[in-house]
Amino acid sequence: MAGATPAKKPMIRKAVKQARQSLAHAARNKVFRNEMRSMIKLFLGYIQKKDAEKAAKVLPKVVSIIDTCFKKNLIHRNNAANKKSRMQRELTKLQKGGGAPAEAVAKAPKAPKAAKVAKAPKAAKSAKPAKKAKA
Repeated sequence: MAGATPAKKPMIRKAVKQARQSLAHAARNKVFRNEMRSMIKLFLGYIQKKDAEKAAKVLPKVVSIIDTCFKKNLIHRNNAANKKSRMQRELTKLQKGGGAPAEAVAKAPKAPKAAKVAKAPKAAKSAKPAKKAKA
């Protein structure tokens, strides 16, 4: 192997163009992926704050963005379906649970427990009568 020259990188126009396109596509995909993640976080923030109205307004936008990411092959079909299903389930649970903000619902202070009434001590069992002696 003495005298072997290192292999040179092929400078084929097609490969160079593909590398350029790859960078452009990656940049575009990153925008969509970041937008999807941001909207999901926004929605889950509203859920966490128990603000059902805002969450319900944002949900169609989030679903639309998730569908767009699926169409662009950024996420798998099942991943998109799972995300949408989970968010709809969270919203439904919040709406059925009332949806009042956590700050508005103040927990009522617990009433002190009633003192336990001492039970009367059990009566000591009387000694068993001695067996009669046989005559």
